[in-house]
Amino acid sequence: MLGVVLGVGALAAAYLSVTERVRGQRQRVMRRSEDLPVEPQPSEFSQALVELVATAGGIYLALILLRNFLKIELPERVLLFGLELEPMATLAFLVALVQPYFSHIHRSQR
Repeated sequence: MLGVVLGVGALAAAYLSVTERVRGQRQRVMRRSEDLPVEPQPSEFSQALVELVATAGGIYLALILLRNFLKIELPERVLLFGLELEPMATLAFLVALVQPYFSHIHRSQR
């Protein structure tokens, strides 16, 4: 039961992160004064999802390099609430989920 709640929570967090990324992309597009594109463009949602995965992948690679450099021993898999997860990938995904909110805070403080 707790695994289902965590799964739903993770999906909700991913949705909120992607919508924040879409909002940020809309603001960037509105700031630029470009003509309408001639060729079809991917949707804002698909671009935000690609950006989320790319950010998580970059963070994952950086964490793996740091772990190898510091020679830190971590288990390959961790059982958490009935879910078997890779700790570094999970951490990278969580950081990527909160990244647009930190960017939003940083932009609003300028």
